[in-house]
Amino acid sequence: MSKLVFLGGTAANNGWRAPFIESLVALGVDRKALFNPVVADWNEETQRREEEVKAKATHLVFYIADPKQEGYPLSAYSMVEATMALYEKTDRAVVVFDSTGVTGHPLKAINQTAKVLSGRFPNANIFATLEEAKNWLTQELT
Repeated sequence: MSKLVFLGGTAANNGWRAPFIESLVALGVDRKALFNPVVADWNEETQRREEEVKAKATHLVFYIADPKQEGYPLSAYSMVEATMALYEKTDRAVVVFDSTGVTGHPLKAINQTAKVLSGRFPNANIFATLEEAKNWLTQELT
């Protein structure tokens, strides 16, 4: 089976995907194996394509972090998607809970979510940084 990595999670003004993709490619990961779902116009067609890729992806990455958008301290749907992936596809899920820049109640929420899910899924690929996820993925993909 060829490798396919869905890069889900936080979007908005957090531009984590581009440097993450470039760092993986620099380490030998095939760029074609990396699916970035962020598009200028997220419509029914792009949503359908995203769901198709999630269904066949060998790795589902969900980066949970500060979206850097006023009034939106965390992406609630990204946390839901990550949780569903851990329950439904534990062996394929990769979740990063990055609390950098997160403060107040959202910081408590992200930390508690990471703690609870890490306890419920002790063998899952749950990380605190993109660097940890990158290192793990590189071993998986090269």
